[in-house]
Amino acid sequence: MEVKHLFRGNLISLIASLVILLELTLLEFEGLNFIFALPSVLTLWVIWAMAIPSVLTYHMVKLERQWMLDFFGALAVMIAGIGLVYLTLGKFLGVELILLGYTLEPVAGIPIYLTAKRVRPTYSSLFFWGAVVFTAGLPLYLVNLGPVAIVGDVVKMVGLVGLLLTLNTRSYVGGSAYRPR
Repeated sequence: MEVKHLFRGNLISLIASLVILLELTLLEFEGLNFIFALPSVLTLWVIWAMAIPSVLTYHMVKLERQWMLDFFGALAVMIAGIGLVYLTLGKFLGVELILLGYTLEPVAGIPIYLTAKRVRPTYSSLFFWGAVVFTAGLPLYLVNLGPVAIVGDVVKMVGLVGLLLTLNTRSYVGGSAYRPR
């Protein structure tokens, strides 16, 4: 496991989660049609752009079951990118494709979970299961239950912060070996 890349991947994911939280909150208060507004579309493009270095950085970690991240992560980014093009053109199909892309996020995250749980199982679980709840909550915006996705995103961020603090306090940034307690 390349710890410095795990730290960097988690840091990118945390920043993306903060931007995602902004988007989710705006959608909750402004309504689902806000997704077609220019500020929302631009925010979604920023989130999508952050997914690329995230997947690439996690690829360098040498995760358990690496192929799952490589395949499903790349597929999720491609599908969401196509969805963003349609969304930018004002087509609802774009929203559906973005949701499909995000459905693959927890599957792509399994290798991260399996690897990070060796560092701190609790925070790894919060990160992974938060992502699952976030993903499951996205379609619930259609029935005014958007807060489910917001809660999932916040839980995911708590896990990421915990992992980042653990990795940083264990001198992971410099790449030294981890010694479990």
